[in-house]
Order: sequence, then C-alpha cells, then structure tokens
Amino acid sequence: MNCPNCNTENNDSAKFCKKCGTPLKNKTISHESMINSMSGEKANNEKNTKIIIIALVIIAVVLAGVFAYIGLANHDTSSQGSNNANSQTTSSSVSPGSSSQSSSSQAAPMTIRGGSFSTGSELSDKTYAHILIGPEHAGKSVQVQIFYSRDGSALNNGNMVPVTIDSSGYVDVASADAYRYYPDHAKINLYDSSGHLLDTQEVSLSITSGTQTF
Repeated sequence: MNCPNCNTENNDSAKFCKKCGTPLKNKTISHESMINSMSGEKANNEKNTKIIIIALVIIAVVLAGVFAYIGLANHDTSSQGSNNANSQTTSSSVSPGSSSQSSSSQAAPMTIRGGSFSTGSELSDKTYAHILIGPEHAGKSVQVQIFYSRDGSALNNGNMVPVTIDSSGYVDVASADAYRYYPDHAKINLYDSSGHLLDTQEVSLSITSGTQTF
C-alpha cells in the first residue's frame, strides 16, 4: 500500500506511513461489511424477482382476457351465421306459400276489360259476346248477363248465363233470343258465382253484321 502523502510503500496491514506518519486506510473488507453487502444484494435480487413475477402474472391475465374476447367474438359470429342460415332456410320454405297467398290477395278484381260482339248476316244468326276478364282469373266461374236493345227497345230477356273463364281470360256468351234485329246497344253485367254484381259496362254498337270490338 502506498502512502497518499509521500507515496512511500508500506505493508498492507500498516495503519500509519512509516516515513511521514500519515494514517493509512485499510483496504481489508470486514466480515460484517461483506455480510451486509451480500444481504443487500440478496434483498435486491428478491425484490427484482417479485417484480418480474408480478409482471408475468399481469401479462398472463391480459393475454387470457384477449383470448377470451376473441373466442367470444368468434362464437357470436358463428351463432349469427347459423341464425342467418336458419332464417334463410325458413324464408325459403315459407316463400312459395307466402308468394302464392300474396299473388292471390293482390290479384286484380274481376272486371270487364274489353272484348267484342259478333253478329251474323242471317236473321237466324245469334249475337256472340267475347268478353275479357283477365287470364289471372282463369278457371273461375262467373255469371254474365247481357241486355241487347235497338232504338231503346229491348231485344232479349237478359238471362244470367253461368260460364267459366278460359285460359286466355275470356268468356263467351251467345244470345239466342237477340237474332231478329241487329242491336245498337248492349249492357253487360258481370256477377260472381254467388250472384254478387262485380262490374257493369254499356257498349254502343253499329247496326251491321260482323265483329265489333269494345
């Protein structure tokens, strides 16, 4: 050990410089100091270990929460997809009936939409009415009543004739008791199968043979 004052070399165990008498610091570390140092280091290590453990626990909890959230989200998505598929299946199974009912409920009412009258050139020829009601009503039963007149005078009794609407939406009615004169006017009454009046239309006709549309 060298003296800090005169730089004289002394024994490591010397307490004073042998030349100038300056007190020397002993570099020997006491047993107690060593124990205290080791205890402090151990305490620091334990503290660091606790901090690391707490940090790992927090990270594990956070990761568990994230995975749980992802799993729940996937489950909800899967459930929603399944519900949508079931809804589509239910809709598909119900649609035909619903569509049929909707079409039936939205079908246009039975009315006289037009047609034609045909009269032959012979006195014995009948007057035929070809009346359009609508193809959506094909197969339905109705009753048709036609009053023919000329110059204000009735030419027939206007009997109600039961007919069935054909696939084109027409009905044909022949008036056997209107053959004597060419009518100049026709009044058409359309009834349902129960006899309820559905529509009425009056048509002016030319006093001639042949077919006239209205």
